[in-house]
Amino acid sequence: MTLVVAWTRTTQTGRELWLLSDSRLSGGRLWDYGPKIFGIGRSDAVIAFAGDTSWTYPLIAQISSYVESFINLRERVVDVADLCNQILQMLNDSLSFVTDPAHPSMALPECSFVFAGYSARRKNFFLRRIEFQSKSRRFVPTHPKSYGRELVAYVGDVEPVKATVRRMSELLKQRKVERPRLDMAPATAFFEVLTSEKFRDIGGAPQVTKVYEHMNLQHFGVYWPPNVPEKEQGIFLRGRRLKSSEVLDHPWVYDPTLTKLWWHDFSPDQRRNAAVAKTNALVTTEATF
Repeated sequence: MTLVVAWTRTTQTGRELWLLSDSRLSGGRLWDYGPKIFGIGRSDAVIAFAGDTSWTYPLIAQISSYVESFINLRERVVDVADLCNQILQMLNDSLSFVTDPAHPSMALPECSFVFAGYSARRKNFFLRRIEFQSKSRRFVPTHPKSYGRELVAYVGDVEPVKATVRRMSELLKQRKVERPRLDMAPATAFFEVLTSEKFRDIGGAPQVTKVYEHMNLQHFGVYWPPNVPEKEQGIFLRGRRLKSSEVLDHPWVYDPTLTKLWWHDFSPDQRRNAAVAKTNALVTTEATF
């Protein structure tokens, strides 16, 4: 299943919105390769999911197709807050196209979403949980929790979410101030829960995305796994390990252990030196046999 956390953060240069997710897909197998945070065809909004992928992937594909098909949506003429309402209507309309389920329960979605972006009209970040309510048989929005000026929302399996909320609360209490800022406490709690190995349904490399006040988003690579020497770590992007020949279009890579972004040298010289070092190491190893 899934663990997703989204929150706003105040820095010295402004505010930003973070989203973190695990990469594990389950359902008869564990597959640590699934993207869970998606752009939707415009630069100021993202969506992440938790739940049954037979629902979530088609619905997210339909959301992206919807936004990309209309110039007012894809060019950000329609504000993020209004877009959320239109997406909700589209999600609920989609339910009327379900026919001939093998079991009645299969006609009802088992999934939830986090929709996040920057609202130019409100001049503030916009964050909503979208969940299906079985009683009303509709997708409905839920407001995030508020910590002073900051917002935080979670979706995912009940136990990992509870553990993350509990750990984040402990971290904030340790600061011993009346109104502690969230800062990177959600990221620390997320990392500790993900790597605790207590929850079978979450795993794989973290996925990291940020939305900025200038109405742009960025997906970040992640150094992973954390329990090996630094030189043996790979860079994972949205669940997939990058090959040595693949270069990101920006130099910043996230270290989940320290909850920081680091400048990474993707230059040809750096990659050539790394390849030479690897070749020398192989030659040295073969020479010892």
